[in-house]
Amino acid sequence: MSENFAKGIRWDLSDLYASMEDPKIQSDLNLAQSRAVGFESQYKPLFDSLDEKSAFPLADLLKDYKEIIELLTKPGVFSHLSFAGKTNDAKIGAFMQKIQVTLTDINAHLLFFEVRWNKLDAKIADRLMSDASVQNDRHFLEKMRVWAPHTLAEGEEKIMSIKSNTSGSAFSRLFDEVMNNIPFYIESQGQRVKKTEGEVLSLFHSADRTERKKASDSLAEGLSQNTHLLTYIYNMILADHRSSLKIRNYAHPMDAMNLSNEIDLESVRNLIENVHAAFPLAQRYYALKKKLLGLDTMYDYDRYATVEAEETKIDFSECRQIVLDGYNAFSPEAGKIVEQFFTRRWIDAEVREGKQGGGFCCETTPSLHPYILVNYTGSLRDVMTVAHELGHGMHQYLARRSGILESGAPLTMAECASVFGEMLIFEKILEKETDPKKRLALLCGKIDDNFATVFRQITMTDFELLAHESGLKEGELSSDRLSDFWIQVNAGFYGKSVVLTDNYRHGWKYIPHFVHSPFYCYAYAFAQLFVLSLYQKYKENPKEFIPKYFEMLSLGGSKKPEDIAKIAGLDIKNKDFWKSGLKILEDLVIQTESLAG
Repeated sequence: MSENFAKGIRWDLSDLYASMEDPKIQSDLNLAQSRAVGFESQYKPLFDSLDEKSAFPLADLLKDYKEIIELLTKPGVFSHLSFAGKTNDAKIGAFMQKIQVTLTDINAHLLFFEVRWNKLDAKIADRLMSDASVQNDRHFLEKMRVWAPHTLAEGEEKIMSIKSNTSGSAFSRLFDEVMNNIPFYIESQGQRVKKTEGEVLSLFHSADRTERKKASDSLAEGLSQNTHLLTYIYNMILADHRSSLKIRNYAHPMDAMNLSNEIDLESVRNLIENVHAAFPLAQRYYALKKKLLGLDTMYDYDRYATVEAEETKIDFSECRQIVLDGYNAFSPEAGKIVEQFFTRRWIDAEVREGKQGGGFCCETTPSLHPYILVNYTGSLRDVMTVAHELGHGMHQYLARRSGILESGAPLTMAECASVFGEMLIFEKILEKETDPKKRLALLCGKIDDNFATVFRQITMTDFELLAHESGLKEGELSSDRLSDFWIQVNAGFYGKSVVLTDNYRHGWKYIPHFVHSPFYCYAYAFAQLFVLSLYQKYKENPKEFIPKYFEMLSLGGSKKPEDIAKIAGLDIKNKDFWKSGLKILEDLVIQTESLAG
């Protein structure tokens, strides 16, 4: 394994529990079980006699419901984070599975609320939601009602819940265990050196083309040796999704995610169409980058190459200072929130075998704080990843005031603070850099990241649509068929600007969102384009913008995305809204072309 630039930077989970053996875990589960049984016996019979005029203690129900959800959240989060830190430990895997099964059993006593609330006559539900005592929870209650057409009978919902541990979520866990334990090897000085997935992926940003080609070969080798299993896992995810479509009567494979994101299919299609129309901008940029890299042909493994002759490595302590400086310059309050993640050990950054790849920020409860996982390899891009996840962290930290039911924003809004955070840090770095060549390298790196967030994520959504829609017609899909889809959608994106190699056919196999959260990816493009417009608002009047921004984040998921956007004066329902963000990307390319010239 290569030099570890964040060695020893591990999170401290003791705010949740001391260890897997902590008796408080079982104590919390027992208390949650007791309260859930009492909740069911107290409130379930009241739905039976509910009519248009009868009283109903909805405020009391919600208060008790929140307390139980808080009790259930801590063991679930602790088991998830423990597993993410060491996916190759069978004991931790068994612990997580045990917790998941226990939580499912307890949730069985709460299911009646969701079912019976969604089965209520609309007039009765509207009357209850109009009561002054539940106004702070009205949006949550309305969001629940959106799922009414897809809510099954109570007994059926219990079966779906119990079976979830051995269906999609089981294959999701298997994917993590397989991916996080595939050995990847890089040829170095006549030896095959073992690498993690994160270390291999970081090499695609190398200035050395030989290193990039080695990374391409290594990734393809590791994935190809696991093709059968990864293909089977994805087919089971597709099949499980198809079953849910049929059982819950969804019209489109994307419907469940769209409902969760509080966005309609037409709006998502509008986003996708706008990004497709801008593909020529990406192809124009890659043609420029090919010249900057001095290449006759640009292959897929060249896309993210730095245009610097040699990339500077950044120790995690320096990364910490860069990020803190950027957030403090934006707002001292933002700086104070972000600094806690470092000083109170809410971050796990070191690279180690068995640790989950990529990065995430995990929400806990309003009485606690989020946790962040990254795999820090010392690149500037990793600094941006830390800035990104800390944006999530600040968002979730502020949104705690919205309560356990509404603190989590839909994905479309949840990605906004993270992307905004990246832009803050990038701008500070660019401001300090006076060397034109290094400024050019920074701009190219930023465009690479923006294009990966907008164009690549929509291309991934295109792949998912092909896979899910083809699965509905054909059933199980072969690995070659899936690889053909992957090449097809990427060829549409890159056109003639990038040559896609045979190695690139494996590219769909390691994308976790395809397995964990089907149709997650368009939220990244949504957020990136939204934040580009949001950032313009900030630059126009920082003093006026910052309080509005904190208000937006503190709302969490307690308002619809379009209502949160209106606070900053943005209209995401406007069909031409996405064009403004894409225009900013074009301006960035023009600026880079000018500097390159």
